[in-house]
Amino acid sequence: MISTLTIRRLVLVSTITTLVAVGLMVMGIVFPRPLLLVLAMSLGQLFGTLSLALYLLAIVLDLQGVGEHEDIGPHIGFDSEGAAANRAEDRAP
Repeated sequence: MISTLTIRRLVLVSTITTLVAVGLMVMGIVFPRPLLLVLAMSLGQLFGTLSLALYLLAIVLDLQGVGEHEDIGPHIGFDSEGAAANRAEDRAP
């Protein structure tokens, strides 16, 4: 079964491959040699497309509710009912 951690890893790998793609494309612009430019743009497009596919896969898995069985609310500041844990109304002056 795919967990929330797997979705986060997909997004992390997507982010890393996006940075690699941008780095390759910048390298092709900074060092404009014909063969290096073609190689950098081709590999940049490959990594960019791969990162988009991974990110879309993470979105689809998240929208399908994969990993919702885990209670992540307390880790991001919500209680078990989904309400904010430290609302202004709950604090006593």
